[in-house]
Amino acid sequence: MRGTLVSCAALVLPLSRTLHAQATVPSPPAYLATQLHCARFAETSRGEVETQTARRSVKGTTDRDGAWSFQARDSAGVVVLEGWYESLSLRRRTAESEISADTDGLIGGRYRGLLRRSGGYAEVAVPFVPDEVAEVADLSGAARDLFPPLPPESLRPGQSWRGPEVELTRLPDTSVAGRPMLRFRLEARSDAREVVPRGDTVPIPVRQTTLEQGEILWSPASGLVRRTRDITIEATIPSGGRIREPVRFRVVQRVELTRLSQRTACG
Repeated sequence: MRGTLVSCAALVLPLSRTLHAQATVPSPPAYLATQLHCARFAETSRGEVETQTARRSVKGTTDRDGAWSFQARDSAGVVVLEGWYESLSLRRRTAESEISADTDGLIGGRYRGLLRRSGGYAEVAVPFVPDEVAEVADLSGAARDLFPPLPPESLRPGQSWRGPEVELTRLPDTSVAGRPMLRFRLEARSDAREVVPRGDTVPIPVRQTTLEQGEILWSPASGLVRRTRDITIEATIPSGGRIREPVRFRVVQRVELTRLSQRTACG
């Protein structure tokens, strides 16, 4: 009898440890309205742009600094999101000129869309972007690129999840001000064969490759805390039709999105 009890204990103890381990595996990160309602984020972007044609080469820099506010609510498994710029400054410099856009016409304009729990933003409405702003930066899709994709399954440190054109790897956890944080590395690549210029409806052929590397800092309690992106875009537009001579351009961009501690008074 004693031997039987010992054998049973030997089987039950490992089983109980397994069940406990399964019970404590954290759920995958997910966007929720409670994380984003009344939240504020600071956005910065620094870019270097080089454009080449057969006759000349132009190098320049672009700078963007803005503060976002959001309202959010849950609906049918997605987050209904409304965001707007509280403040925004845009600047573009070349050796020949410097432009600082007047952004007053865009401040407060509403970006509305649906954000899936694992990321992926579907636009519903975008604000009017004044020509002066569009000359420096095309911000019609600004909200689309804010929130990174998240792994739809739980990952342990060192594990990766791969989706279309993107790979997410969980890095060792960290803490900020005593709060536990999850860290993820994001790597993405995409290729395009045509683009539609602003204000036009006819696509033009292009060979464009976009490479991105970045990190995501995620709080289990409050959601996205910080996102960094290093983006390189290389493209070639052949001559033909409206394009009189081939054009090559290269963009190297550093973008950061950081949650601000103060919340808006949106209620």
